[in-house]
Amino acid sequence: MPASFEDQLVIVDELLHEVERMARVEKRASSRRSLPAYERELRLAGLAQRIAQAYAMIEGVLAYIARRIDRAPVTGEEWHKQLISRCSRSFNDPSRPAVISAALGEELLELCEFRHVVRNIYPTRLDESKVRENLERLIRAAPAFGAACSAYAASHSPAREARRRKRTKQG
Repeated sequence: MPASFEDQLVIVDELLHEVERMARVEKRASSRRSLPAYERELRLAGLAQRIAQAYAMIEGVLAYIARRIDRAPVTGEEWHKQLISRCSRSFNDPSRPAVISAALGEELLELCEFRHVVRNIYPTRLDESKVRENLERLIRAAPAFGAACSAYAASHSPAREARRRKRTKQG
């Protein structure tokens, strides 16, 4: 597990490169002639998996914030959704500002639900329009998430975090 938020920013940077790569490859692939049905299903399943993996990277960064910065991991059946909700608002009164906007939170909720579908149904039952819709959503959300993480990192300093932890222990 990465030891600092700076390590999380490296993960976000990897995410942004992967999403840019996905966008380029899909643009190139969509300009080609149509593939045989089975090859098309394979490409679609692979793309759906890549979208789900990219979302998992985003969720990992948010989970790091809940565990290491908020010191209150999200648990329970709906923890994935609760994590997004928590990170889209300040936590523990104004101690930790919102990491992501409410609008970005909505986009991430959609990607979270899509990941659930990808993990829990057979790839041959994927709806191509939904996969493409979620690729577009990821292409929009990833840069916004990167910018939100950078802004959060700029406002988050080790000294400030130490003061917050000390207040939490005293209170």
